[in-house]
Amino acid sequence: MTIRPCEWDVLHPLDGRPPAVIRLLVMGPNREPYYRAVSPEPDRSQRRLIGYWGSLEHAHDGVLALYEHLSQRSLAGGDMPPSRPLVPQKPAPGAPEQRRAARPAKHSTRA
Repeated sequence: MTIRPCEWDVLHPLDGRPPAVIRLLVMGPNREPYYRAVSPEPDRSQRRLIGYWGSLEHAHDGVLALYEHLSQRSLAGGDMPPSRPLVPQKPAPGAPEQRRAARPAKHSTRA
């Protein structure tokens, strides 16, 4: 099976500017889907990592929640405080939470 990269622009709900670009990646030894969000600079070498999520919906909601919390303004408009809850990110492959040492359940003994 071949999976080609897919990319989505996250758009600000009021002014239409993109605060992030999300890209589907398949990573790690189990070839899991990761949705990586980066800043939207036209020059890809200037983009900064925002985070990883396990689904497109979580990545979209996570980016907008982070945008609200960093700007301290609701995306609903006006001068309302942030209203979106932060969405937990998915640890990148190889992160300490995903590394597990191989250990036998029981030690065998020779008779």
